[in-house]
Amino acid sequence: MAKEYLLAFEYYLVFLAFAPIGLIVARPFIQNFRAAYTLSKLLGLLLFGYLIWLLSSLRILDFQSILLIRILFALVVGASMYALWKYWPKDWQNILKNILTVEIFWFVFYFLYLWLRSHNAEIHGTERFMDMAFFKASSMANYFPPIDPWHAGNPINYYYYGHYLFSLVSNLLGVSANYAYTFTLGIIFSSALVLSWTFVRRFSNSKLFASLAAFFVVAAGTVAFGICIIETSGACSYVKSTRLYEPSYIINEIPSYSFTVGDLHAHLIALPFFLLALFFLLELSEREKIGYGLIGVLAIILSSLGLMNPWDFVSLALIVFLITLFKIFRGEYKILIAKMALLAVISIILMLPFFMHFESGASGIGFSHTYAATHNLLTGFQYPTPLSGWLGIWGGFGAILALCFLILRDKIWNTKNFLFLLFLAAGLLLIGVELFFIKDIYSLANPPYFRANTVFKFGFHAWTLLSLATMILSAGAFREYKLTTNKYKKTMALIWVLLIVITILVFLGLFYPLRAIDEFYLSSKSSKTLDGSLFLKSLYPDDYAAINWLDKNIHERKVIIEAAGDSYKEFGRISVFSGMINPINWLTHEWGWHFKPEGRPAINAKVSQESGWGKVAVISGDVRQIYESDDVAMTRTLLQKYNAEFVYIGALERTGYPNLSEQKFYELGQVVFSSGNSKLFRVDD
Repeated sequence: MAKEYLLAFEYYLVFLAFAPIGLIVARPFIQNFRAAYTLSKLLGLLLFGYLIWLLSSLRILDFQSILLIRILFALVVGASMYALWKYWPKDWQNILKNILTVEIFWFVFYFLYLWLRSHNAEIHGTERFMDMAFFKASSMANYFPPIDPWHAGNPINYYYYGHYLFSLVSNLLGVSANYAYTFTLGIIFSSALVLSWTFVRRFSNSKLFASLAAFFVVAAGTVAFGICIIETSGACSYVKSTRLYEPSYIINEIPSYSFTVGDLHAHLIALPFFLLALFFLLELSEREKIGYGLIGVLAIILSSLGLMNPWDFVSLALIVFLITLFKIFRGEYKILIAKMALLAVISIILMLPFFMHFESGASGIGFSHTYAATHNLLTGFQYPTPLSGWLGIWGGFGAILALCFLILRDKIWNTKNFLFLLFLAAGLLLIGVELFFIKDIYSLANPPYFRANTVFKFGFHAWTLLSLATMILSAGAFREYKLTTNKYKKTMALIWVLLIVITILVFLGLFYPLRAIDEFYLSSKSSKTLDGSLFLKSLYPDDYAAINWLDKNIHERKVIIEAAGDSYKEFGRISVFSGMINPINWLTHEWGWHFKPEGRPAINAKVSQESGWGKVAVISGDVRQIYESDDVAMTRTLLQKYNAEFVYIGALERTGYPNLSEQKFYELGQVVFSSGNSKLFRVDD
């Protein structure tokens, strides 16, 4: 374990090395040095990461030219440090003090999360296989987009950009993805916590409310979950956090649950960058003169978030729209519209290399009421959101908002106040998910889940915005009360009520992290490690040995045949941890990523429809034929069809294909590795 923590420390140092790049760009806009430094690592990663990704997407730079990328990184960091040294005021004592303060804070929570993760770091279960597959594929890609690990010959048609960014960090260090996956979760957790704390401090001197904001953003559970624990005398599982009522067709995910299960999903990777964007949107809101430098930096941040997770781009675009609207309302419209249009155009242009290779599975926006009315079983059941469910998540924030409104009255609610804008944006998101939904594979093929993604993604953003805004507002209410000489009894009573509400919210919010830590981590029987692949060694030792052989001997991504099966199971385990490519795997996910919304909706996954399931089923059938057919010539033809260079036969293949014809593979190639009853064949040219 000591070596693993040393490796985690080295990973953090590489992440830290991005700070000078981000700092030289952030400092002209963020006047407070500590805030600018806090943003710098994430901003530096975005800036340098976009450069490398763009060069690789244009096929100018091979992403596997690691030495060249390291040299380029060293030159950019060196130039940034030189510029900082030459042009900044030489108040080094104060600067170093601020840096040390931020780094100690960051460092503690980074390793605290990793220590917890070491109790259950398995990249196994839920959708961790998918996330690891994207991470590994990105780290081994020559050019972008990477080839889909579960759809040979096709690029990943999903949001891999966040995985790419942190694969860049792992490649610079030279650490394997099974460790980097865990370290990345630690970076995201500590970054979200520190940025939340710093954002609130931008508005208030209260360390207490800054700490509470950080707690709500990364760790707190909902009021509903706390009540569930009390009502069931502790029998409520942490999984209940995202399922407010049964059946659980609607997923109300918040960051604390995401950090628990450790799925390295696009929405979670984007969280600290979403917070980073808020700092610059604050500058956009408060500045009377908006320079082109700020427009340029914001365009890179917004476009990067659009590449990571387009849902984040939509929520942030809403905030940009509100800022523009408020400025026009205040009469600040001189060339404003032109500059906002420029921001939009640059952001879209920066995203074009990604979307040139991307086909969306969405088919527009639908009206929730109309959809639910046409599916009689959904009205009053899955739509609208029950009042109890709504209050179970948002009721506490709503109570704080109402109390602060009464305490502060007209001192906070105006179009010049960024807090007002954040509350309005969060409110519009929550209202919006009740009125509209994004038409996707769920609404077209599985009606009960018709707005699952919409509620999930925008609710995640609303939680983040309200966690920050309510704590800033509460700090303002207490400060206002302290500064007021004539303390009316009514105001004093409201302050006490506010204090009680916040205390109750924190009390109920604590139930989730306590339950999750005990149930997911401390009660886990997994080996204590930061290596997310180590579970294979005990559960699937032959597979583990085969993966290690591939890692040591095959340094480029090759097509390997392994058992093809549906999502959320062990299918694809060789490709996931070795970076190799399957003809097809995780069938439902591939169907979703290549979903064709035109035509009549699929009735079920067994019937070939215009939705794209038929193509997935055909390839899955080919894989079955490769394993079960006795026809050597036909098998060879199928192997050539997918450019397969390896065939793996392990326990899963023997179970999944009961008519397995093993002998023919000795005619088609040779065994290059075996362990127990498992064999890896290299196919002859």
